[in-house]
Parts: sequence; structure tokens; C-alpha cells
Amino acid sequence: METALIGTLSALTGSAIGALAPVLSNVILQRSTTRREFLTRSVASRESLYSDFINQASHLYVSSLTRDMEDFESLLQVHALVGRMRLTSSSEVVKEAEALVRKITANFSQKNMTLNEIQKLSLSAGKSPIEPFSLACRIELNTIVQTMHLPRYKLDHA
Repeated sequence: METALIGTLSALTGSAIGALAPVLSNVILQRSTTRREFLTRSVASRESLYSDFINQASHLYVSSLTRDMEDFESLLQVHALVGRMRLTSSSEVVKEAEALVRKITANFSQKNMTLNEIQKLSLSAGKSPIEPFSLACRIELNTIVQTMHLPRYKLDHA
């Protein structure tokens, strides 16, 4: 009697495991796919946000050197973009964005520069004022992509 019971239990256990294997496999696959899609959308959203900030901040930086206060609305937009970054970005990206906005704001209180002075400044400056922000963004995006196991962003230096 015990032999028949053991055989029956073994058959039922094997059938249960056989039936559960595809279900568990699908759950794991679905979770992985959902996570990958979320990370892909997150990267695309951040790329767009950072691109918008770089475009606005670059324009505003030059305007701040010439003290063109007609770009006051651009200053508000840049602050709004920094606020959006606080929702999703790393603290390093936000820190660099805030530093750039402070630099731009400080430029408005400096003397008005001529086009020749701006040209000399850009040629003599070692790096763009946008570079620390861009590098922080690149590092953050690279970190996200590495969690996706995709070799998308290669850092030349960090």
C-alpha cells in the first residue's frame, strides 16, 4: 500500500511542478520586461529633460553675459526644469544644475560684456560652464543603462 501511495504522490508532485514551471517562468519574464521598459522610458525622459535644460541654460548663460534681461522668462523656465530634475534625478545632477543657475544669475549682476569680450572669455576658458552638469548627467544615465546591462554610454573619463 505504501508503495502505491508513494508512486501516486510522486506523480502528483511531478505534475504540479511541471504545471507551475511555465507559470513561474512567465512571471519572471514579465517582471524583467516591465522593469526594462520602465528603465528605458526613464532614460528617454531624463535625456529629454537634460537636453531642454542644456538648451535653455546655454542661451541664458550668453544672455547673462550681455545682461539681456528680456530673457527673464527663460530664467523662470530654467528654474522650472531644475524643479523637475529634483523629482527624478540624482543629487549630483541637481547640485550641478543649481550651481549653473547660480552662476548664470550672478552674471546678470556683473558688467555688460561686449561680443569681443565674450569671444575672448570662451576661447580662454578651459571648459564650458555647462560641462560639469553634462558630465553628471552622463554618469547618471550610464549608471541606469548599466543596470539594464546595455553598453550604451561609455565614459571616456570620470
